[in-house]
Amino acid sequence: MGLILQEFIESPPLYACIACKAHIARRDAVISRTFQGRLGRAFLTEAVVNEKLGRAEDRLLMTGMHTVCNLQCRGCGALIGWKYVRAHDRSQQYKEGRYVLEQSRIVPVGAVSPPGSPPGSPLPPLPGAAASRYVYGLGSRNTSPALRG
Repeated sequence: MGLILQEFIESPPLYACIACKAHIARRDAVISRTFQGRLGRAFLTEAVVNEKLGRAEDRLLMTGMHTVCNLQCRGCGALIGWKYVRAHDRSQQYKEGRYVLEQSRIVPVGAVSPPGSPPGSPLPPLPGAAASRYVYGLGSRNTSPALRG
């Protein structure tokens, strides 16, 4: 068991890890929603928090050869996407230093309406005792210890 410090994004809207609800990225940091991941639709984003990067490796992706690192949630270790380290094709270099988030591995938090409710309605609270820690009144660079299970 170890101590993990998590960063919290000050205010929604944001994306969180689907497994542990750790904050991952601001929704306004998404550059493109038209990417294809290993598991289906994915987002290209310019910044993430609470990330753990794997070893860099060359992969042949749909747009050519890239050097990438697996992107894991720091809170639970779930694989949530990858980071582009280097694009071998000059036309793809805009991706360097950016992240791909698998849509099936993240969940939107805040500033969206639940299905069937009027626009602007708040989301229902997250299940679990610690849910408010992830959604309400959190500073952008605040850290909070969480025990790894």
